[in-house]
Amino acid sequence: MNEILLLLLPIVGVFAIGCSIALLALGKMIDRFPVGDESRRERGLASPVESTKIAVVIFWVLFIIGCWSVLQETTFGLILGITTFFAACLFMFTALVFSFAVLSTMRRRRDRVQTPVIQVGTPDTIVTISQQGQGQPAVVSRKRYNHPVSSFMTDALLKKD
Repeated sequence: MNEILLLLLPIVGVFAIGCSIALLALGKMIDRFPVGDESRRERGLASPVESTKIAVVIFWVLFIIGCWSVLQETTFGLILGITTFFAACLFMFTALVFSFAVLSTMRRRRDRVQTPVIQVGTPDTIVTISQQGQGQPAVVSRKRYNHPVSSFMTDALLKKD
């Protein structure tokens, strides 16, 4: 049993390193995102970069506690360690999903403010009419799918600023 757990610790560690790097990168992207008037903005512990750093530190503290507990020879330590790993992984997954949601919301809000859009059609097919340059309307037709979580995650990953 200990051999299997010792094999799983590096696997969880690789997941932890990748998620930590992704979370820190998303925090920097959110913090550098243009929101308009930057002169009134105050940066402190609640800013995205610092709060993601705090979240990563909390995650690694939970990870180290989980490693220590799993390496104990008692049943209680094993249960405590596995529970701590599970909680830490859920914490990291929730932080990543929340960061994707915040970035997606900020991009959508910026896009709505920049160009007025009129959407006409049924929920399956939407025709979008937006004003361009000299008043010439551009018509774009796209199919809308009912997968909101995967839509904003792929939008956030595919868009490059």
